[in-house]
Amino acid sequence: MLGIRQKLSLGFGGLLILILIIGVQSIIQLTRLGESIDVILKENYRSVIACQDMKEALERIDSGILFTLLGYSQEGTELIRQNESVFEKALQAELNNITLPGEGEKAHHVRELFEKYRKVLRAAEDTKTPMAERQQIYIAQLFPLFQEIKTTAGQILDMNQQNMSDANDHARDRAASSRRYMYILLLAGGVVAAGFVVFTEKWILRPIHRLIRSAEEIKNGNLDLVVPVESKDEVGRLSESFNAMAQGLREIRRSVRTSPIPGHPEPSCQRERRYPDSTSAALCGNPRAAPR
Repeated sequence: MLGIRQKLSLGFGGLLILILIIGVQSIIQLTRLGESIDVILKENYRSVIACQDMKEALERIDSGILFTLLGYSQEGTELIRQNESVFEKALQAELNNITLPGEGEKAHHVRELFEKYRKVLRAAEDTKTPMAERQQIYIAQLFPLFQEIKTTAGQILDMNQQNMSDANDHARDRAASSRRYMYILLLAGGVVAAGFVVFTEKWILRPIHRLIRSAEEIKNGNLDLVVPVESKDEVGRLSESFNAMAQGLREIRRSVRTSPIPGHPEPSCQRERRYPDSTSAALCGNPRAAPR
């Protein structure tokens, strides 16, 4: 049989374990949510930035070749060389950050297209070639490659943006699931706490209140009271001791009722009935005359 200490330890221990479970689950759920957000920021964001840089650099290269075709060879060449390095750097960043199915094939296709584009670009830049032929190279070969590269880079960009959107939705769903899970844990904690309060009332407080009422009854002269012993813990042993004390008082009362006081021919209880203010009146079965 559990004692009061064990019962209290069981109740508070259960609450402590539940608090620890809620805390650990909170950490786990927050960690998972953080990992989902980390996927959005690290994996796809880099590819999105790389594709945007490639498209912008390619457009400036195209502007540079148009400058040369308009007769501004020096300005156009500088613009082309600057943005070629920007495009290559962005392309390499994308090749090092392949995370989605089909993304690698498209990235390598962009690299192949850009190698072709660069060769045709050199022919369109050559000032030794007649202007009409250079313009024809631009229209027939360079511009279609420009559009294909830009379209493919845009497809990679869209793939990563879509995955970011999906990952964001997944993170939202996980956050909502975590919130529901925490609500369930909190509800379970509330139920356990309420149960602990109920069992504390049943196991500890109610027997103690019963003992208090019994002590008041004995104080008022009711020695026939017997306290029910419902457990074998400290309260149960106290109830047994209380009953033993009441039994002893009943034995004393019976002996006082039947035993004469030395020097008096009548039994002591008969004398107490004649003098109701006596402090032993309760032992003679006269609770109304017992001292208050």
